[in-house]
Amino acid sequence: MLERETEKVAAFWDENREKSVDPTFWMAHPLCRQAVNRRISGSPHEWPLDWFKRVHAPKGFGVGLSWGCGLGAFERAAIRMGLVREIDAFDVSAASLADARDLADKEGLPGINYRIGDFNDPDLPARRYDIVFFHASLHHVAALERLFRRLSFALKPRGAVYVDEFVGPSRDGWSPGDLKLAQAILDLLPDEAKSRSELDFPIEANDPSEAVRSSEIGWFLNEFFEIVDWRPYGGQLVDLIMPYLTPGWADSPEGHRYVQTILDIEDYELARRTAATHYLVAFGRRKSLFRLAVPLARQTRQAVKRRLKKIARVP
Repeated sequence: MLERETEKVAAFWDENREKSVDPTFWMAHPLCRQAVNRRISGSPHEWPLDWFKRVHAPKGFGVGLSWGCGLGAFERAAIRMGLVREIDAFDVSAASLADARDLADKEGLPGINYRIGDFNDPDLPARRYDIVFFHASLHHVAALERLFRRLSFALKPRGAVYVDEFVGPSRDGWSPGDLKLAQAILDLLPDEAKSRSELDFPIEANDPSEAVRSSEIGWFLNEFFEIVDWRPYGGQLVDLIMPYLTPGWADSPEGHRYVQTILDIEDYELARRTAATHYLVAFGRRKSLFRLAVPLARQTRQAVKRRLKKIARVP
C-alpha cells in the first residue's frame, strides 16, 4: 500500500516541483514573513535558520541528513552558511533531485549528496549523522514510527533534530469548527477582495502524503528527543485565508491592513494557547538509547501487530 502511495507522491512532485517556491504561499507575503521571523527569532528581520545558527549552532555540525529536499534551497543555505560541513539530501522525486543538483553545481557548492529515498522506508547507515533536518517534509511521512525508529540509530549519540513544519490537523482530521474563525474573518471582506467566499478544508487531493499525520508530529518529537527549543509560529488563520484573496489585493494598502489584523489575531491566539499553531520550529537532542528502550519496544510491538494483520488478510 505504501509503495503505491510513494509512486503517486513521486509522480506528483516530479510534475509540481516548482510548488515549493510558489510566490502565492502565505509566507511569501512580507508582513507574514516578518511575523514568522519575529515569532521564531524575536526580530522581524532575522530568518529562522540564521537564528538557529546564531543561538544553537555557532560552530556548525559535521554531517547532516535532510529528507524531502525538493529543489534543494534549504540544503544549499545550510552549506552556504556553514551550518553543516556535509549533508545527505533525500527526495522521492527524481526530477526535483536533478534540478537541485544543477542549482548546487551553478553555485559551486560542495558537500551535498543528493539521493533518491523514501522517508516512509528509510535506509540509513548507523551513527553517521550529527543532525537531521525536516524542512516542510515531515508532514508528508505516513510511517512515522518506522522513520523515528531508524533515526534513533542513524543519529550519533546526542545527535540533533531541527524541524520547521506544518503541525496542524492531519488531512483526515479537519472539522467545520477548525474553519469557523477564519471564515468569519474572510466574511468581513468586500466581494471584490475575495476570489472565493467559502473556505474549504485545505486538503491536497492529488498528493496523498500531504499532512498525512501532521497532528502527531509534536508527540513523536517529544517521544524521541529532549526538546531544547520549541517555537510555534502560527499560520492557523493566514494559511487558510490567503489563498482566497483576489490576486494582488493582499499587496494593496487595504490588503496590508487586513493581513496585519489577521496576524494580530494569531498573536493573541498563540499567547493564549500555543497549541493553536499550525506551524512550528523545534530543536532537540536525541534521547539516549536507554531512555528510548520503552518507545522503541512499543513501536516494534505495534509494527509486528500491523504485519500480522496484513498476513491474516492474505487468502
